[in-house]
Amino acid sequence: MLWRSLRLRGGEAGSEQGMYRHMTSAHLFKLLDCLLESHTFAKDFNSNNEQRTALWRAGFKGKSKPNLLKQETSSLACSLRILFKMYSDRQLQDSWPDIQTRLLL
Repeated sequence: MLWRSLRLRGGEAGSEQGMYRHMTSAHLFKLLDCLLESHTFAKDFNSNNEQRTALWRAGFKGKSKPNLLKQETSSLACSLRILFKMYSDRQLQDSWPDIQTRLLL
């Protein structure tokens, strides 16, 4: 998963793994937009009981109604991890007001 590549390695304080250190704030904000769009899509799907029931009755996904709960929760959790990582990154200080705004929404 993407969020795993954005985390710090255990035991190596300050050492980064993954793509975070290679991404500009513009790239990170675009990634955040995509993650939040994924969250919204999954949340809307999960809230649409009629559609989920129709899919379930048509035989989709076995014995229970289909859902995108993992996508809904993982995309939001990943977004928050990225935002807090960005907010603690002194190299992105110029972006802190935008990061604060996104955290408070």
